[in-house]
Amino acid sequence: MKNHLTLSLKLDSSTIDYEDGFTRDISKIGHYGTGDVEITIKNRKDYEKAKALLDRAYNEN
Repeated sequence: MKNHLTLSLKLDSSTIDYEDGFTRDISKIGHYGTGDVEITIKNRKDYEKAKALLDRAYNEN
């Protein structure tokens, strides 16, 4: 059983400050999903960091 959630967000990948193990640029690799920014949420702290990006993806699209 995996203990994390991986999301693909539709955001401009050049506008993100990437953090190893939390965010990843997937714009140039084949993947399922629509977005170009991948977020991995492993705990409550990651979720709190992800909220701003989730809101941004929702509001921009």
